[in-house]
Amino acid sequence: MHKRIKLLSSILLCLLLCACADQAPVVKSGMYFDTPVRISVYAHDSIYLDDCIDICKEAELLYSAHNPDSLLYDLDHRGSRDHSPLIPLINEALYYSDLTKGAADPAIGAAAFLWDFTSDAPTPPDDGALKEALKHIDPDTIIINGDDITITDPNTQIDLGFIAKGYISALIRDHLTEKGVSSALINLGGNIVVIGTKPDGREYKIGIQYPFGNGSIVEFNIRDKAVVTSGIYERRFNYENHFYHHILDPKTAYPVDNDLLSVTIVSSDPVKADALSTACMVMGREKGLEFIENTGDAEALFIDKHYDIYTSSDFPVYEFSD
Repeated sequence: MHKRIKLLSSILLCLLLCACADQAPVVKSGMYFDTPVRISVYAHDSIYLDDCIDICKEAELLYSAHNPDSLLYDLDHRGSRDHSPLIPLINEALYYSDLTKGAADPAIGAAAFLWDFTSDAPTPPDDGALKEALKHIDPDTIIINGDDITITDPNTQIDLGFIAKGYISALIRDHLTEKGVSSALINLGGNIVVIGTKPDGREYKIGIQYPFGNGSIVEFNIRDKAVVTSGIYERRFNYENHFYHHILDPKTAYPVDNDLLSVTIVSSDPVKADALSTACMVMGREKGLEFIENTGDAEALFIDKHYDIYTSSDFPVYEFSD
């Protein structure tokens, strides 16, 4: 009898340890499209992590505007490769350009490529060069006809930076859900996508970065949502007492100049969350809030330069971080 109790205790302990192992996330990470990628699933689903990394590797060779080996780079430099694999994402980018009345614009490449936020000693581009680039920011010059992409202005270049990470994270989410994964967290450089809840049923807690600071300013719980933040603190430099950041206004070719530090969008659609976080930064708080209130499946949180917080009507309940 004593031996039987010991055996049962050992079995129970083994089951508990196995259950704990299943509760612990398994993480795969790397650096793709100049972005830290971190994908977390749970033990029994870890076999799909390599697939997710393969999606990132393939995406880098498709959508990077700066990688000379990428398909988009070839299109921007009027190469002769088959550009049809770019069409689904370019169509999404053109849709959101139209929806936001140009606040997000895939034709911004001619101006975006003049700004270098990665240099050891960055300087703003020449004003004349930016004014010239501004003439070529026109999404109507990008024509898609079947499997063909034509850019009618020889100086227009496409940059999908405002939407690509959302699109890639959606591809990863869709792959995992097709495989039956019910709990996962996908993080592409701060573009968050959550599948379901944690295995114990708890929702994922997401924090919004404290602009120009460490840690989170607020936190909230979500399930089956994407959370994307655009902020002027991410890539930036100071030059001759002027502050420059990477979120460009397609109507000026200069960094957006309004009262916002960041915008966070929550949506079930990662593509929408990514595109609208940039667009609302460009629109500013009042126009951005009005836009979000009239847009389905999107909620927003705005942080202004006084660190005051403004949210759309159905933004998740949040709490301030310690």
